[in-house]
Amino acid sequence: MEPIVVEVKSILKQGLSLLGYMMDTVNHLQPGQSLIVKSTFSPRPLMSQMRRRGYTVTQEKVGKVMITTFIPGGGGTQQPSRQGAVAVDSPIAGPEEFLDNRGLVPPEPMQRTWAKLEQLTVGSVLVIHNDRVPIFLLGQLDDEGYPYATLAQPDDSAVVRILKNH
Repeated sequence: MEPIVVEVKSILKQGLSLLGYMMDTVNHLQPGQSLIVKSTFSPRPLMSQMRRRGYTVTQEKVGKVMITTFIPGGGGTQQPSRQGAVAVDSPIAGPEEFLDNRGLVPPEPMQRTWAKLEQLTVGSVLVIHNDRVPIFLLGQLDDEGYPYATLAQPDDSAVVRILKNH
């Protein structure tokens, strides 16, 4: 079966929501079908989500282009998952704190989010609303083992629910 190939640059040129397009593509993959993403950056949040779905992730840099390949069920080098991380299927539930990061200039949204997350008690959920999907924050949450759920909004903003699990 032929893999699906996505070139991020063409999606952005069309003015499409990258997160929405990628999630739609992922949800329409056939059983056993691979996905290849060509971009100028490492799609860390997508990589984490695909690993949780059982895909093996490999990356290769060719010039300025990062080629990320997602292979179902094996066939490549998979990075170990963080201990204590909660699977995507687990609910992100608990007492909630809301933080509106819209209208702020980076790195302020990320700094505010980490500061607020540090203040919360274990079992609480931080709900943030950002102008866009906070790709760098999501990568750090993965690295630190914090479970989260991202919901893209119609205006291209994003709501992220983060479980304080440690």
